[in-house]
Amino acid sequence: MKKLSFKDDIKCLFSKYTAEMDKVKLATESGTQTLHLGNYESVKFFYYQIQVAIHGYDYDRANGKWLVKSEERLPVRGGKYDEFIKAAPHPMPPSGKLPQEAINIYDQWVREGMLP
Repeated sequence: MKKLSFKDDIKCLFSKYTAEMDKVKLATESGTQTLHLGNYESVKFFYYQIQVAIHGYDYDRANGKWLVKSEERLPVRGGKYDEFIKAAPHPMPPSGKLPQEAINIYDQWVREGMLP
């Protein structure tokens, strides 16, 4: 089975949000940098911040309930085995959750090594 690639599988997931998200600046070790969802290098550089943002709708804080299955949750980086991202500073896209299939594709692309 062919591995997912940015050009063929990921760029299209974000195409509708590219102009809106080009205004977003994210912190880096050397200052801030603009996130360009249509640019492979930018998406690869900010891959984890993007994952946190798209998983920002996974948990309903008001009701204290998960809205996705356990296998679709994003583990907290460096956290315990059962610790998952429950919120994001700026969930993406701002207009509401991406389809779960799109989130799963992005997560798979990251797991597979983020091919161009």
